Amino acid sequence: MGKLAASPLDQQARTVVERLHRESKRQMLPAVLPMIRHSVTSRLRDGTWDSTQSEAGKRWLADKFVALDPEKAALCYLLCRSSGARRIVEVGTSYGVSTIYLAAAVRDNAAEDGAAQGGVVIGTEHEPGKVAAARDHLAQAGVADFVEILEGDLRETLPGVDGPIDFVLVDIWIPMAAPALRILEPELRRGALVVCDNVVSGAKEYREYLDFVRDPDGPFQSVTIPGQGGIEVSMKR
Repeated sequence: MGKLAASPLDQQARTVVERLHRESKRQMLPAVLPMIRHSVTSRLRDGTWDSTQSEAGKRWLADKFVALDPEKAALCYLLCRSSGARRIVEVGTSYGVSTIYLAAAVRDNAAEDGAAQGGVVIGTEHEPGKVAAARDHLAQAGVADFVEILEGDLRETLPGVDGPIDFVLVDIWIPMAAPALRILEPELRRGALVVCDNVVSGAKEYREYLDFVRDPDGPFQSVTIPGQGGIEVSMKR
């Protein structure tokens, strides 16, 4: 593979996300075998390879980064910048890695318009420890002023989010993906983009979500981008 494009982030934010991406990789490498073991156990017991469907699997995942790949996060930054996104929802904030990219895009869009304020990334996260860590990481990256994290069950927190929403990133526990988008869909402006991660590697598990965004008579037009687990990019009609 040839040399990849440089990160679109400023130096302060780039330094933070590069460290967090490294920490995520270091965390996941020794977790591969336990992850396989959890998946096999889940398949035998529950009929699904998705170990996070069980309470034990969810507990095991509770302190994991599971961060969006750097290239996918950079793509989200560029999509937000090109569309002038000022109101973004992130379904699944975790430790705030991808949140930094989204917040940087909102900040840079606001600066381009000559406004110091006027944009926000609304994140969702169920784990209190991750919320605290994400806020710290956002502060280190210099983008904390552009983020609001809703702590708790997204089925309870997202209904309070008003539109118009310009962009949504879905990188969450799979059973919550479709319910989250159904809550947000009425608040999406026409032309708003929704990006969902790992729809190729997890096609079976994402069936409900994919049926929703690919429905020819539904509210979205959608395209699948393969590679690294695949992403689905959907546009509100």
